[in-house]
Amino acid sequence: MESLINTISSNPVYMAILIIFSILLVYAFVKKIIKLVFVVGILLIVYAVYSNSVGKVAPKSIDELKESVSKEVNKVKEATSESINEVKQSTRKIVEEKVEEKLDQLLGD
Repeated sequence: MESLINTISSNPVYMAILIIFSILLVYAFVKKIIKLVFVVGILLIVYAVYSNSVGKVAPKSIDELKESVSKEVNKVKEATSESINEVKQSTRKIVEEKVEEKLDQLLGD
C-alpha cells in the first residue's frame, strides 16, 4: 500500500490521472444530488397542483405535508389490497371452474 502511494505521488502522470478521476467522481456525485433535488421539487409541485385541483388545501408546513402524504399512501395501500383480494377471489373461482370441468371430463367419460 505504501509503495502504491509512493508511486502515485512520485509520478506526475499518475497524480494527474488520480486528480482527474477524483474530479469526475465529485462531479458525478454533485450531479446526482442536483438531479434528486429537482425530482423531489417537481414531485412536490405536482402533489400541490393535484391537491389543489382535487379541492384540498395545500399543506403549509412540513408536518401537514407528512400527514397528507401518509393519508394518501394509506388510501393507496387500502385500494391496492382490496383489488388484490378481488383478483385472488376471481382467480380462485376461475381455477375451481376449470378444475370442475376437467374432473367432469375425466370422470364423465
